[in-house]
Amino acid sequence: MATPYSLQEVAEIGDLIERATAEHLTEPEWQLNIAICDIANSNHAIGEDIVRALQKKLRSESPRTVLQTLVLIETVVKNGPKSIHTQIGTRAFLNDIAALTDGSLGFDVQNQSLLLIKQWADAFSGSALTAFQDMYRQLKLQGVEFPESENDVPIFTPPPSSVAAPALSTTSSFRMDPRAGGTSAGSSSSKRTREQQIEKLHLDLQVVMEKITQFRDIWTSGTSGEELEDVLDFLRQCQPRMNTLIEGGIMGKIDEKTLEKCLTINDHLIKALEESRPSSSSQNADLMSFDSPPRASRKSDLSNGMDRLNLQESNRSNSEDGDTVSV
Repeated sequence: MATPYSLQEVAEIGDLIERATAEHLTEPEWQLNIAICDIANSNHAIGEDIVRALQKKLRSESPRTVLQTLVLIETVVKNGPKSIHTQIGTRAFLNDIAALTDGSLGFDVQNQSLLLIKQWADAFSGSALTAFQDMYRQLKLQGVEFPESENDVPIFTPPPSSVAAPALSTTSSFRMDPRAGGTSAGSSSSKRTREQQIEKLHLDLQVVMEKITQFRDIWTSGTSGEELEDVLDFLRQCQPRMNTLIEGGIMGKIDEKTLEKCLTINDHLIKALEESRPSSSSQNADLMSFDSPPRASRKSDLSNGMDRLNLQESNRSNSEDGDTVSV
């Protein structure tokens, strides 16, 4: 059952959204964006108010405000609960996104809205939220051309409420130029963008390792209860995401040093989960161990898994990642 919330809480979330989409911002306020995701995850009932506030911001006449809103929406979809997906995956909300594709608010807003529509169509393909696919097909039939996605670093986002770093993605790597009074999507060099993504990936991996350490401390102390279950739930959600990330590393999406770190943390993750389970081979069937990269002959077998790495390129989302899209 959804937790009740007060008018004061609605006002607080409204204030966070106002600050996260302020016109004077020259880059996303990631801490605010993630704070909004945390609120959405902690109380699903407030999701409707969050989406309503976002929809209002989409109708702003300020290109900066709208662009920041699009980035915030992308972050909430990737890191928020399924209830948020349902709220955003409505014809009414998606119509407001589609209205931005006409270019009236500039190239950056147009490009970002097109990227999101394509990204969501791929990510929610085959799900009950058919409006995402319907909107994409409708625009395609109207002759709208969607931008090509780049072959970037795989996205890995730890489960919500424990995210320590901004959820950078290939569709929201941009900075604003205050001198021009507008925005410059993708104006940072591709090298700098990749460095940011790798840096973010290392921070996320650090979060996972800290949770593994926390689990071991609790486990060795013999303590049980809600704290232990929360940590275990976090680690279980990380497992399929780590598998996908490592597949991406094997295919050359990340450098060898980062892949080695992923493999090491994945080994610790598997051992932690195995320790928490009764001895049963069937219960460990979903755990994938990567002691070393597979031989090159397996490359074609892994190509299907790679399609899940970038939401802009995928049309086959991992259903286990319902709370965080495609990562």
